[in-house]
Amino acid sequence: MVSEETVNRMTSIIVEFCERFYGWEASVAKLGKLSAPQLRTICVIGRNENIRMKDIADRMELTTGTVTVMIDRLQQMGLVERRRNESDRRSYKILLSEKGRRYFDEHRKRQRELVRKLANKLSDADRETAERVLEGFIHGI
Repeated sequence: MVSEETVNRMTSIIVEFCERFYGWEASVAKLGKLSAPQLRTICVIGRNENIRMKDIADRMELTTGTVTVMIDRLQQMGLVERRRNESDRRSYKILLSEKGRRYFDEHRKRQRELVRKLANKLSDADRETAERVLEGFIHGI
């Protein structure tokens, strides 16, 4: 059984990590004149080409209406495209435009640079432990 002290300490660490990472993401988004949610949407689409609007909403834990407004704005900016879903003509698949792909690729490059910087501060054993712990958290959520 995990003690309350351990749960409190871990909660504090995880929340601070998430806040700092979200802040880093927001600063990267501003470089491209995007909001953090817009950049996050581009990343979801970039990792899941030809994704449906409903699936984007599910992944981001937003309503389909909220995502529709976001996609409208990203489409106006020339970052995403809508394509009719051939298997369900009532829905559209969303994909990155060439410009959107460049944003996504640049963001992935910056993410990798940040992770490399952080990973270089850890020993091999600590990196392996960090990977296992993070994977465990992902599967637990």
